[in-house]
Amino acid sequence: MRRGMLRRIVAPSSWTCRPRRAVERCNDAWRYEFYATVDLPTMIDKIAEHVDAFQHLYNHHRPHGALEGLTPNEYLKICRDRITHQSHMY
Repeated sequence: MRRGMLRRIVAPSSWTCRPRRAVERCNDAWRYEFYATVDLPTMIDKIAEHVDAFQHLYNHHRPHGALEGLTPNEYLKICRDRITHQSHMY
C-alpha cells in the first residue's frame, strides 16, 4: 500500500486493461497522426479548426483495426441498430 492506495497488478491481456489500452491507442493516433504531421498555428481559434478536422477524419473516415476496419461512427450505428427498444405499448 502506498499513500493509502492499494495497488493491483493485472495481466496485460486482462479485461481491466482494455480501457487503458484504448485510451493509449487514441493518444498515439493524436500524437503520431496529428501533432507530428500538422504545423499548428499559434492562434487558438485556428488550432481548433485543425483539431475539429482531424477529429472528424478520425471518427468518420479512418478505419480502426480494433473495430474490424470500421470507423467509430460506423461501429456506433451498428451498435445502435442492435439495441432493441422497448415498446411504449404494454
